[in-house]
Amino acid sequence: MGLALLWLVSCRADPINCDDPLGCAVIRPGNPIQIVTLLPMSGETAVWGQDLSRGINLALSSRGGELLDHDIELIPLDSGCDPATGLNALQSIDEETPILGIIGPACSDVAQTILTFVNRNNWLVISPGSTAPQLTEAPATQGFYRTVPNHVHQAVVAAHFAYEQLGVRQTAVFQDSSSFNTLLARQFSETFAQLGGDVIYQATVTTDQTKLADLLAETANIAPELIYLALFEPEGNLVVNRLAEITNLNQSIVLGADSLRTPHFASQIGEAPAEIYVTGTVIAGTNYDSFQAVWLNRYATLLTSSAPAYAYDATQLLMQAIESVAVVGQNGALVVGRGALRDWLSVAEQPGLTGTLRCAPTGDCAATIYGVYELDTAVRNNAFWPPPLVWQFE
Repeated sequence: MGLALLWLVSCRADPINCDDPLGCAVIRPGNPIQIVTLLPMSGETAVWGQDLSRGINLALSSRGGELLDHDIELIPLDSGCDPATGLNALQSIDEETPILGIIGPACSDVAQTILTFVNRNNWLVISPGSTAPQLTEAPATQGFYRTVPNHVHQAVVAAHFAYEQLGVRQTAVFQDSSSFNTLLARQFSETFAQLGGDVIYQATVTTDQTKLADLLAETANIAPELIYLALFEPEGNLVVNRLAEITNLNQSIVLGADSLRTPHFASQIGEAPAEIYVTGTVIAGTNYDSFQAVWLNRYATLLTSSAPAYAYDATQLLMQAIESVAVVGQNGALVVGRGALRDWLSVAEQPGLTGTLRCAPTGDCAATIYGVYELDTAVRNNAFWPPPLVWQFE
């Protein structure tokens, strides 16, 4: 009885207090800090998900896999880059699980779908891949942040490059029906027109060979100086290779979005057209160089995209937020205010691989800028990667 009374008194003397308006996550002594990853680990985008996952793991390794004397445990969930799959995966988590954040999603449609559920639980999301502009058009009261930049900005950069650097005054714009590329095509067209250029032809591309042939025949009659491709593979590959066969188009300059800045695309497009460029983020510096070396040593392959760097930065940002706001109780438990995490993000400046991360009130934390890369002969022949940066938007 005496021992029981002593235990009761000691518990009362060390209560877990939480005055955070969004509640607190409590990590008991000996329990791990749990972080969810919501990434595409199956389907056509699984390679992308793997790269992001590797970036997250390298960030954890940089801290020895622990934080505030607690092990860090990842709860990996597969979104499949599908909204319903991503939401179902999150709903499978016991709502009593004291998760401290979600790294992901990679896909904007998944992010848009899960936000209501995330907000209901007062969770925090830091995405390394969701680039749709509408995700950060409102204040980040819904707990959504991202380290990857809004993708529409690259269309502004592309238009300035075409008009100011190349001296182009007439363009054609090809897009598919996806929301991602529809926004890019619209922004490029609007910016190019504002600069004084003329978009003389616009078309939606499909993989139907007959329709593609008709579209290119119409374009050839106009013979634009430059063709802007707001396309993914394989549509982008099909268009570029067909251009080489058409006299009035095989000398047109091609300018593509960052979805075509891949070794596979470069290796599939042959020698024509003579000039082909793609937009992409510009990441440089000694920290990024070191990251590439660590990546090569760990995974025995070259880093071919910036995606892992965004995942690394998202993970470091979350861990720094936890470390900064966690309160250690007398019994060794960590008490982490969910609102405090968001408050910290709203004022913090955190150095990252991609630059200094500063989170705007709407949740945009990205530090990187866009530039233009040339897919030259060496790149197309698989003799060199990454492609050379030829212009940077100031």
